[in-house]
Amino acid sequence: MKSENIEKSCFRFTEKLLYNYSEMGSHIENLEYDIKNLKAGKKVAIRAIRYDDIRTSQTYNISRQIENEVIDMVAYVQDLEIEVYKEKRLKKQLDKAINNLNPIRKQIIEFRYIKEMGWTEMALELYHDEKTLRKYKNQAVKSIAVELFGSKVFKEEEPNLFDMLAI
Repeated sequence: MKSENIEKSCFRFTEKLLYNYSEMGSHIENLEYDIKNLKAGKKVAIRAIRYDDIRTSQTYNISRQIENEVIDMVAYVQDLEIEVYKEKRLKKQLDKAINNLNPIRKQIIEFRYIKEMGWTEMALELYHDEKTLRKYKNQAVKSIAVELFGSKVFKEEEPNLFDMLAI
């Protein structure tokens, strides 16, 4: 993949992250809520041993099935905890990148992606014409992309963009 294509991919990917920025916080809260409930046993559906059924295996296999269910649940909780860590880290990186922008570019990012304002509304609010706002928006997104992906953006190979985040 050519470096222009990689730059475009990173730009588009960064825009997608910014468009979903508001939902990241609620997604993290939902994951933490699920973890809390799983650890408290509220969402656990481990079945008890039933002795009234027809015997299908040796007795030690029954407890092994339940042990496997518990092990699977613990592994699932660990996977959720890893996902929460990655999501929090990504949100923190985005926060840092947005806060490093100059004030006008920061406002443009907040208005365009977080508050989802239109260009005309932004132009009236920020006292700039639409063309200038679009130029500033592109510069801001590129700046955020460089902060997220670093110099890897300019490599010639085709990267997986999530892997490049190094979360």
